[in-house]
Amino acid sequence: MSESRFAPQRFSLAYERAMEALERLDRENRRDSADVKMESYRITAEQPSLRKWIEQSDQLVFERPGSKRLRPRRRQGILRHTIGPMRGLPHFDPPMYPTKFAPEPRSKPLWDELEWIVIPGRVENGIWRPAKDELTGDEARALAMMKAGTFYRHTSKRRVPGMISRRLDDQAASHTSELRFDTVEFMTWRRVLRTE
Repeated sequence: MSESRFAPQRFSLAYERAMEALERLDRENRRDSADVKMESYRITAEQPSLRKWIEQSDQLVFERPGSKRLRPRRRQGILRHTIGPMRGLPHFDPPMYPTKFAPEPRSKPLWDELEWIVIPGRVENGIWRPAKDELTGDEARALAMMKAGTFYRHTSKRRVPGMISRRLDDQAASHTSELRFDTVEFMTWRRVLRTE
């Protein structure tokens, strides 16, 4: 059983238009903590099955486990997968724009935020790799397909290859630092899922 259970029995132009509007709404509101419930309810006013899907999607935003610090980033009012291995992730794929520098972008899940992150990449010697020289913590966590707590445990024990820690300011009293990862070294980690 899939999200097709929310579709009408016969083709419906109104249903298709509502789905297109919901996809547009999703793409235009990809910022953290976006709340587009009112707009999505307006779009689905004539489509009770879609309204139910939106309601179930929003219920997952509050029910799915995740880091207390990252859960507030979750968007509300968008269609999400409600069953299966991608449960909680947005139904529509994020927009991906191939470039000369990164002709093979990939989307990977951020499980705590219930979101997709697009990582620019390219294929070198038959193997996909991120195009940038350094990865952010979110990008590295998505490539490793780990929740934030698990990834943090690995980084705190220095088990993640390619870790780069930089101070954010020059004051000796400040302990604020940024954690990044050298792409080439990080991609050698056996926990990273390599897809071709």
